[in-house]
Amino acid sequence: MPLYEYHCNQCHVDFEVRRSFSDTGTPACPVCHDSAHVTRKFSAPAIVFKGSGFYVTDSRGKNAAGAPAKRASSNGNGAGASVETPSSSSSSAEKAKAGKD
Repeated sequence: MPLYEYHCNQCHVDFEVRRSFSDTGTPACPVCHDSAHVTRKFSAPAIVFKGSGFYVTDSRGKNAAGAPAKRASSNGNGAGASVETPSSSSSSAEKAKAGKD
């Protein structure tokens, strides 16, 4: 059950009350016992998420600490396939043209 903060406008007392979500009405002030002048105060939530994380991807096992997952090789021998960058692919294309001339 959540804890709510209230303020009595008649006797200027702040107090907390643990109430259910289904409770209706306002509670009575513990000092003057009047509920007509009681208003609910807005406060910060009880749960605060700090730090990096708290995403769906954080629950993926051992690699959840931020290490990227290893890619499986397509040739089946366990060695990773090389990835060509745009600069290396253009130089290999130039070498192919030079070989044809």
